Amino acid sequence: MVAPQPIENLLKTDTFIAQAVLIGDRRKFISALIVPDHAWIESYAKRKEIPYSTVEDLVKNPRIIDLIRRRIEAKMAGLPSYETVKKFFLLPRELTQESGDLTPTLKVKRRVVEKKYADQIESMYRE
Repeated sequence: MVAPQPIENLLKTDTFIAQAVLIGDRRKFISALIVPDHAWIESYAKRKEIPYSTVEDLVKNPRIIDLIRRRIEAKMAGLPSYETVKKFFLLPRELTQESGDLTPTLKVKRRVVEKKYADQIESMYRE
């Protein structure tokens, strides 16, 4: 019952978040698939001396996950509880038109993304 675009757009105003897709239709709470801005998280990792080889390593690192959690919480401040992101999953790659995730006008194909990342989405609701 929450329009996802305004909240997704709010999240994307954070320099560390490149893309966000809200999940919540017929769910107990709102979760999100987040694509971090690779340049910003790599810069942060170097500054904080977080070892990594690939972006895949970074999105699984507890310190990066905590950073993004704090950034999301800051963006959610002031929103009603039912509109806030409770859990999120970091994706290592951007959603693209070529991979079938976006329309030609760069809108998210929600059904495609939800099917493609079904395991990650379900993991957020299992706990």
